[in-house]
Amino acid sequence: MTGAQLRGLRLVFLLAVTGCGGGAGGFVGKWESNFGGAVTLELQPGGKVLITTLGIQSEGTWESAGKDRIVVHGPRQDMTLTRTPEGGLSDGMLGEFTRQKN
Repeated sequence: MTGAQLRGLRLVFLLAVTGCGGGAGGFVGKWESNFGGAVTLELQPGGKVLITTLGIQSEGTWESAGKDRIVVHGPRQDMTLTRTPEGGLSDGMLGEFTRQKN
């Protein structure tokens, strides 16, 4: 991964993810960034997450930090995401993740 890709990954991790429903189960699913799919998070039951950035996959963990907040522990940094009123996940700064429909 190039330095620019790593910086992009960090920026994306600072972006968002949110879900519907309460508790940790409300976050499970595939989330896509508002950067045209450059980053996706597949939040799995049991606290596992598959992170895809510009086609490169890595694994991490995630945990509930309250009813409307999660922390994603990626390979290089952690990201705290809060559920938005629209149902997305956001870090409150630059972007948002939306849940993908199956």
